Amino acid sequence: MINPVMWFFPLLSEEMLPQAVLFRLTRQKIPPGKRRMPNIAIVWDFDGTLTPDDSTTKTVEVLQGSGKGGEFWSMIKALRGDQELPQWEHILAMDAPIWMYSLSRLAATKKVPLNAEFFKEFVLPQIALYPKVLDFLIDIKNLEQTEKFRRLNLEIHHFVVSAGLKELIEQVFPAGLVTWTFGCRYTVVVDENHSDEPESVPVFCMDETVKTRSLFEISKGAFNNQSVKVNTRVPAVELWSPFENIIYIGDGDTDVPALSLTRSKGGLGIAVFNPEKSAIDTRQKFKNMRLDKRTDLITPADFSIGGELHSYIYNRCVQIRQRYEASEVLQ
Repeated sequence: MINPVMWFFPLLSEEMLPQAVLFRLTRQKIPPGKRRMPNIAIVWDFDGTLTPDDSTTKTVEVLQGSGKGGEFWSMIKALRGDQELPQWEHILAMDAPIWMYSLSRLAATKKVPLNAEFFKEFVLPQIALYPKVLDFLIDIKNLEQTEKFRRLNLEIHHFVVSAGLKELIEQVFPAGLVTWTFGCRYTVVVDENHSDEPESVPVFCMDETVKTRSLFEISKGAFNNQSVKVNTRVPAVELWSPFENIIYIGDGDTDVPALSLTRSKGGLGIAVFNPEKSAIDTRQKFKNMRLDKRTDLITPADFSIGGELHSYIYNRCVQIRQRYEASEVLQ
């Protein structure tokens, strides 16, 4: 059997991590009077990472009919110029405005608003997470309630950063489990003279570049605080979540910049794949990612408690906690 882990830097368990290592992990002393415990941020892609489905395709098929998703994406490729000569180089960042506009036109022909109510009633029932995802997320989140984490006031937060639809993805999870969701958004406009013809206007497009911006928003705490601007320089001791406290998990090309950024700044990058897909396809998909060392771990999207993905993230959270414990000793 082929080992699914193609690139792996082992994490030490709590018992295996000596004080000498903890000392080396402690890079910065916090001046007296400025100590505020940062947060651990676990950042998830959605489509292909937490679910084997493509949530946007599910939305298309609700509007257009089962099995019509392929036709929709073929149209997007045509609008993108893939058939033009000389061959046009595909830029992933160009996809979002094209499909968001096309989806809005499709919804308009059906006189359907692309809003939270529509997603909840018609699309949400079509979305299936990988088995045990919710139990996994809850178990990791509950670490913050254990004695050693509570003593430090060290909190663990889940985020979703997706090129899918924000108002749909937000409804997948129980309230309070995911701190913030980044994704594509529409605003629905209704003309008072044509109230039965809602117009869904794209107002925010997410792509692989904007995903990296989202990481800075998380790190600085700008995601829910208008007084903090993402381009404002924030002193290291005031970061909501330093990058070394960030864990990013994704599954494909749109996650490569976010994985690279996270790892370059001391965080952890993990790539997951659908365990039901062939090993040959998986190796090919992640070949360059592995060779370029864009990720610390490539593993199946298996959300079993105690499984490889769970153990890796769990141990990283413990490792971060131990770093702050060592820092306290040095104060």
